[in-house]
Amino acid sequence: MAKTKTINQTCSYCGKSFETSGYQLINATLEPTLKQKLLSAQVFDTVCPYCGMEFRQPYSLCYQDMEKKLYLILDMGNMDTEEIIREAESLFTDYRIRVTYDIMDFFEKIYIFECNLNDKIIIYFDYKIYNDVREKLKAKKSHIIIDKILFDSFQLDKQKIVFGALSNAGKPIFIDTPYKDYRMLASSPRLSSFFKERVGDYYIDMAWAQDKE
Repeated sequence: MAKTKTINQTCSYCGKSFETSGYQLINATLEPTLKQKLLSAQVFDTVCPYCGMEFRQPYSLCYQDMEKKLYLILDMGNMDTEEIIREAESLFTDYRIRVTYDIMDFFEKIYIFECNLNDKIIIYFDYKIYNDVREKLKAKKSHIIIDKILFDSFQLDKQKIVFGALSNAGKPIFIDTPYKDYRMLASSPRLSSFFKERVGDYYIDMAWAQDKE
């Protein structure tokens, strides 16, 4: 079941600080409705007791999926991450544990594992696509600036993986990658060993992918 905690928030409108209730752990398997509220970011909505305005501010929490054997940690800068990892390892010996420091990266992890994909391969694609798109835009002298590439969806019927670009373009930018490229990368002689699950692989992000170049 979900665990709650007291969190400190600062109103985005009046600037006053106050304490409110938030989630410490969300169990996606036992509480699917709460899982959907998390994915829609509604769990981060707060009403200021001073001015009455509602605002959205992500905070640190953990996410457990018992079916996927997954434990995600969203650390917004105020968690004892190493201690949480130790606790998770002692309780869930066969789980994959991941740490993220950004709400978009956190959601991306959930969607990747929902599709039964290897997050290491997907993050590596994030990195490669990010650099490729930036170079192409630079060559065209485009005003578009790419901030981040994220996994969007896995369309098995069309044999493709779709990535989305966060940018200043004012409209969605999607990049399709053939599913065969994913399978080829998974069996790559140079990289396949990096894509296997290893003890201590908690931080699978763009820095991790860059280190594999």
